[in-house]
Amino acid sequence: MSDIVSWGWETEPAEADRVRFIVYLDTDRAAQALLDAVAKAWPQVECALTPFEDRDWGESWKEFFVPIRIRNTFMVLPPWRTDPEDVDGLIPLFIVPKMAFGTGHHATTFLCLEAVARLWEESAITAQTRFLDLGTGSGILGLACAKLGLSGLGLDIDPVAVDNARENARLNRVEELLEIRRGGLEALENEIRFDLILANILAGPLVRMAAELVARLKPGGCLVLSGVLVDQAPRVEQAYADQGLPLPRLMTRGEWAALLWG
Repeated sequence: MSDIVSWGWETEPAEADRVRFIVYLDTDRAAQALLDAVAKAWPQVECALTPFEDRDWGESWKEFFVPIRIRNTFMVLPPWRTDPEDVDGLIPLFIVPKMAFGTGHHATTFLCLEAVARLWEESAITAQTRFLDLGTGSGILGLACAKLGLSGLGLDIDPVAVDNARENARLNRVEELLEIRRGGLEALENEIRFDLILANILAGPLVRMAAELVARLKPGGCLVLSGVLVDQAPRVEQAYADQGLPLPRLMTRGEWAALLWG
């Protein structure tokens, strides 16, 4: 279903055993097409259309963007927060997210950044590490790696995300370390493998692409997966155990989880 949602979505808890997905679409036609697709795939899901006032959504995010500290390693900041006191001696990640996912405020992005920081602290990744950030969104995970001196590739099927990630790479002056391409795993050259793979997507796609992802991981490499609810984590873990990986470390934040191998 994610392939027909151009701008991504946000989530919030609805009840103890339910999650509400909020999707923003730019036309009534696109909204109705999504409702029809959801009703066909999951008849039990409750859907509703709510009109929003016309506003510049590419600018409105600025009202809510506050700095986010990730362990003792990163500080995620909007580009106008450049005072040394804002950075607090950490590695700054300047983000203009616009319509792409990834500011560090959502639990899954936070967990992935925390996983990168942990791997760096433990010397499991170094400046010689080559990484893949699959579903890069705003580019934030790739930026974090590049700011540590790693080099790699960010992939996303959404052209808006690709443009945004490239803008953020320029903003952080890491264009030489972080290449951004449009596409999925099929956009990779044959046989290329990575020391570190990051994929903050959804549980379903992560399960389906387990064999492909593991095939792209070098032996002994590090893998970080998120976009996974806590109760979905065992299913994702099993899919990768079936590919020969050991048990991962489980990281949680609220109802969300990240799986870390490395």
